[in-house]
Amino acid sequence: MRVPQRVLTWDGCLNVRDLGGLPTSGGGHTRHGVLIRADSLDRLSGPGLKTVRACGMARIVDLRSPWEMPPDPHPFHGDQLYRQVCFIDETRDHERNRELEHTLADLYRGSLDRNGRRVAAAVAAIVDMSEGPVTVHCSAGKDRTGMLVAVVLDAVGVLRTAIAEDYAASEPAMRAMDAERPMDGSETQGIRRPWMRSARPETILETLEHLDNQHGGSANYLTSNGVTATQLHTLRGRLAPKRAEWR
Repeated sequence: MRVPQRVLTWDGCLNVRDLGGLPTSGGGHTRHGVLIRADSLDRLSGPGLKTVRACGMARIVDLRSPWEMPPDPHPFHGDQLYRQVCFIDETRDHERNRELEHTLADLYRGSLDRNGRRVAAAVAAIVDMSEGPVTVHCSAGKDRTGMLVAVVLDAVGVLRTAIAEDYAASEPAMRAMDAERPMDGSETQGIRRPWMRSARPETILETLEHLDNQHGGSANYLTSNGVTATQLHTLRGRLAPKRAEWR
C-alpha cells in the first residue's frame, strides 16, 4: 500500500505538511487528509491555489490577527470554509512580559497560558464542520500553528517524540523564507532574538511539559478553556481513531 506523503507541495508556500501518519500511544497512526499545517496561504501562486482547491478543503483556519493581514484579501476570503480565529487574545496580551522570554519555550509557555480561550476557539473551528481536510495556518506556520498543532496532537495521543519531530521540520522552511525575502519592520524581534527563527524539538517538548505541570495536560488544557467533551471526542475520532489506517 502506498504511504501518502506528509510534506505537501503547494506552489508559493514553503511550510506545508499533512499531519497524518504520526504514531499514537495506542499503536496506530493519525489519519492522512484530516489536518494540514501551513504557512500563510497568501503566499500561494495561481497553480498553488488550484492545488489547494482540488484538495476539497472543508475549512481553512487563519490564526493571524487583523493588524498583520496584508492589503490584499486572503485568497479564500469570502468562501464559507474560511475562518479567521486570532490566536492572540488581545484582552490579555498586556500580561505578556518580554523580559522573561529568554528562550522560545518561555515565549510559548506564556502564550499558551494567556491565549487558552483562543486556542479552544481554533479547535472548535477545526471540528465543528463536516468531514473533510482542514488547514491551519498563521504567517510562517511555525509558532502559533506549531503551538496549536502540538496541543491538538498531544490531546489525541500522538507520541511526543513524533510531535517534536514534526515541529522541527519547520526549521528548513524558516531558512528558506529568510533567504527568499528580508524581514520587514514587524519582524525586528527575529533580528534581536535569533532563537525566534528556530524550531528545535526540545522547545515543543518543554512546552508540552509545561501544560502537564500547570494545566493537567493538553486535553485538560483544552477542556478547561472551553473545548467540550464532544468536540474533543470528535477530534480524536477524526484524527486518531483507535485503529487508524493509511488511506
